[in-house]
Amino acid sequence: MRPPAPAPVTREGDLMPHALIVEDEPEANQLLAMLVQLRGYQTDSAFTGGEALEMIGRVRPDIIFLDLMLPDINGFDVCRALKESRPTCAIPVVIVTARLATENRVQGFRVGAADYIPKPYTPDQIFGAMARADDWRRRLVQGEDRGVISLDARGDVAPLREISRLRAQLRTRTRLPEETARRLDQVLLDLTIRALEWGSRNGVGLVATLHYHWEGEVLELTLRDESGWFEADRPRSPEGLGGLIARGRFDEVAYSEGEHQIVFTSQLHPGQ
Repeated sequence: MRPPAPAPVTREGDLMPHALIVEDEPEANQLLAMLVQLRGYQTDSAFTGGEALEMIGRVRPDIIFLDLMLPDINGFDVCRALKESRPTCAIPVVIVTARLATENRVQGFRVGAADYIPKPYTPDQIFGAMARADDWRRRLVQGEDRGVISLDARGDVAPLREISRLRAQLRTRTRLPEETARRLDQVLLDLTIRALEWGSRNGVGLVATLHYHWEGEVLELTLRDESGWFEADRPRSPEGLGGLIARGRFDEVAYSEGEHQIVFTSQLHPGQ
């Protein structure tokens, strides 16, 4: 599937933020549009994935609400196409769906969603997602180049949401070649999922913290064990945590047993 071609970010002369509602049921589409309009957004509606991609190619929305069960293209594939294209990867995509299984939620964040809201939803859930999307865009514009993500397994999607934001930041604010961007995407997400699954299995809340920092074209990630996860998951072994990190092909990996942390560095220049 081809992502949308480059287009103007907003409509010329528009002052109101713009939302695209991608939902094949007309009444559900209209209801969600009415809620979004209450927060001062103008809205457009698409009823298929193909129509949505075509519209985004013409007008770049500030936020997208995306159903998964569309009549033509799976919503996961629509989100993936947007996130793998540099011109559209920074648009927050909020998945709104009746598919509530854990694997669907994980897959939503795997393809780059900013949020995942179950149907039936409440207005507060929609408004909360919009507020987080506003924060997402603001942080991208401000160009934050460092932060800490808590990998906490106590049932919230916040770690997956923050990792999705970091992936968008790296794509929009660095000159990553596509293959490198995909590899980093995969490693960051797999690290997070692995930590959360380990914490859930072992009754641990805060499993680890991920500290990120990039300066110029150098990315440094520090994964700090807060729970004993490293010892259990064998960070030096090919089949354990170390094997996962090795797949990221980082330029340098330093494991500090005494400090219970792994520091890995990657050059983000185009020739990588």
